[in-house]
Amino acid sequence: MATHLLRILREEHQSLNVMLDALQMVVRRGPGLAPQRFFDIVRTMLVYVKEFSEHVHYPKESQLVFPGVLRAARDTQGAITGLEEAHRLSVMELGVLQSLLVDWQQGGPAQRKGFERAAHRFCADYRAQIRVVEVAIIPVAEQLISDAQWDTLAQRYQTAQNHSKSLSSKNSGYRAIYAPIALWLARILSPTALVQK
Repeated sequence: MATHLLRILREEHQSLNVMLDALQMVVRRGPGLAPQRFFDIVRTMLVYVKEFSEHVHYPKESQLVFPGVLRAARDTQGAITGLEEAHRLSVMELGVLQSLLVDWQQGGPAQRKGFERAAHRFCADYRAQIRVVEVAIIPVAEQLISDAQWDTLAQRYQTAQNHSKSLSSKNSGYRAIYAPIALWLARILSPTALVQK
């Protein structure tokens, strides 16, 4: 159970890091000759990160991993408190980024720098919280939490999920959000597009 869960957590971290890299790359390239498509894709990226974090990734950490780690190692209290606050701020900052993107789209190039600075800061902060989980939380979970404790936490988490509207990480809703992002990235990263750029 522990190995499976923590592997999923690491895979989600990797996927989120890839999306953050893609977001920064797309923003650096800018609207170019297809501004409507650009703003649509960036908006979709922000929605994906926000929804996936808030409804899939963060609940695993907050409801399943953090309680078990804190019970096994009280000295992780500071790190966990900081991560919970980081979760809250990330969701809030993603909402701000969505508003700044609208400002850029409607207000023109003068609004670009504000969005770029906020996006860069958000990506750096998000990667920092991922590193804290990888360095300060997951190793403790691997070493100190027994299989019986994991089973109990997993049962509680599954019960909560069954009574909520949260989507699983494999839900088609998230695949639908991700699909146009992947397609667009494949197009702009194709050899022909890179030569033309």
